[in-house]
Amino acid sequence: MKFDIIPIRSRYVRLLVSEMWLRANRLKWRTLVLGMLVQGTALDANPAEDRSIALTLAPTANSEGQIETFAITLNFGGLSKGVGETLVQLPLVESNVDSVATTLTGLVAADALGALDLTAQTRTAPGTGDADSGGPTRIWAVNRETSGPVVVRYIVPANATLPPRGPAPPVALSNDGYGASGAGSVFLLMPPGDDHYRTTVDWDLSRLPSGSSGISSLGNGHVDAGPMTAAELTSSFFMAGRVATWPQPTPSTGFFSAWQGKPAFDAEPLMAWAGTLYKDYSRLFRQATPPPYGVFLRYNPINAGGGVAMHQSFVVTFGSGAGSDVAKLRMTLAHEMFHTFQPRITDPDGLASAWFTEGLATFYQRRLPLRYGMITPSAFLDDLNYYAGRYYTNVMATVPNSVIPTRFWADTRIRTLPYDRGMFYFATVDEAIRLRSGGKRSMDDAMFAMLALQAAGKAVRYADWEAILAREIGAGAVADFRAFLAGRMPLPSSGAFGPCFRRISKPLRRYELGFDTAVLAEPKRTVRGLVGGSAAAAAGLRNGDDIVDPVPQDRIQGDQTERLMLKVRRDGKIFAINYLPRGETVSAWQWDRVAGLPDKKCAL
Repeated sequence: MKFDIIPIRSRYVRLLVSEMWLRANRLKWRTLVLGMLVQGTALDANPAEDRSIALTLAPTANSEGQIETFAITLNFGGLSKGVGETLVQLPLVESNVDSVATTLTGLVAADALGALDLTAQTRTAPGTGDADSGGPTRIWAVNRETSGPVVVRYIVPANATLPPRGPAPPVALSNDGYGASGAGSVFLLMPPGDDHYRTTVDWDLSRLPSGSSGISSLGNGHVDAGPMTAAELTSSFFMAGRVATWPQPTPSTGFFSAWQGKPAFDAEPLMAWAGTLYKDYSRLFRQATPPPYGVFLRYNPINAGGGVAMHQSFVVTFGSGAGSDVAKLRMTLAHEMFHTFQPRITDPDGLASAWFTEGLATFYQRRLPLRYGMITPSAFLDDLNYYAGRYYTNVMATVPNSVIPTRFWADTRIRTLPYDRGMFYFATVDEAIRLRSGGKRSMDDAMFAMLALQAAGKAVRYADWEAILAREIGAGAVADFRAFLAGRMPLPSSGAFGPCFRRISKPLRRYELGFDTAVLAEPKRTVRGLVGGSAAAAAGLRNGDDIVDPVPQDRIQGDQTERLMLKVRRDGKIFAINYLPRGETVSAWQWDRVAGLPDKKCAL
């Protein structure tokens, strides 16, 4: 027997429901819930201009303490919908991750007049679907005009139930380590549009073991988040269960962190390092009172060490290999935190302008920590050469930027271009600004100029960036920028990264998967296009083999010695194949330490 608790305007209706009875009487249960949602709940009509969202998450754990489900309750105020209009929606795929749109259960809705029957449809239209690929969205439309506040309730599994599609950020629901977490983008049903809602977040932890907690990008426990758009709420991260936090207690402003599971490293010193760097960022970007900013850590068996920026927060994953390398995790933290402060190009947005967003963050992820004494010149050099090795051996290094949105998820060599090529482009811009100004100005000034445009509330376009380039460097910089977008390879000079580093040439091998790269981005990963004579073929891989688990490649591209580990199914048998995914040797650019200069002279 389980208790389902339905929060309604600060009151709770308790239903005692057995899972067996629920399966046998799903329609009756739905009717009962709807009746109780309406009867005695004082759902007074709210004026349309008084929009609000009250979100309550109620995780349920099994007898061993493992979280199995989240019951989601959404109370919408000021939400008025006509017959056939969309009440809520959810993309089927978000950033190459399947949402719960097809796996959620027990969906019910009601307003001041009673039950609301919802009609589910799948649509592909502008403004819907995966933000990266324009895929389909599941919508739920109402059968009559709504009246007053609307309550929507449903249950989602606490762990992704559909097989992974391929490379993706860590946003899927995951329930390892007696905790569970996920991004709102994969499980929160939201109204369409860009309206702002007064937003609160609450947790019902009554069905978790004692000592459990709930925390989100918006803060720990109950949070009155103020006005938010649906997009901001779905871009938030949520974590519950046996969760560790730093610092304690969780502050209401500034830096906080939370993690589920047990990393192979001591998480507290790493989070303290990130908290100090966040303060440095706040001073650089002139934020006297930094807003709440959270870092979430969780286990990732596939692509440990990666991360993703969220609303007022970001997620970083730990695991084996690079996922337990604190030096690499520091760079990930520096990169993802920078996203919170940086300017963005909004027209075009998304992957078309990822060269700016990701390239700028990659440029500053080592520059700022070195400037603030948070890393050594040796760590700076290691990170720089990782990206240089990945980019200057990339056979796709000169692919035009226009190709990136359509091929981003299909080819790891294209997926890394916004980071790598963008970073080296900004290094050339920084160098040119310093040279023209006699060292008085830098990329910092160009970045602040972009931020000023953004703060003025205008859409920031390529033309704005070109105007800044012309002002800081000259007309030639505009032509260089357009050539960069067309695919020209940027190459910073020997001293572009400061007096302590010089450019050298080094023989390195290109990354070569050995078969069609699109295979690893598909839900069913069946090998095709095997390259004869490749390391993959020599290791015994065949066309028609099924690769059982997703395979991370982005990080391996920059590591000349890391082997690719595949779990392969052939003729009903599963076995391992591993090989070094490298092809021809080319002369690639790297940077070396200049002897005789002290570390304190290295930062720019």
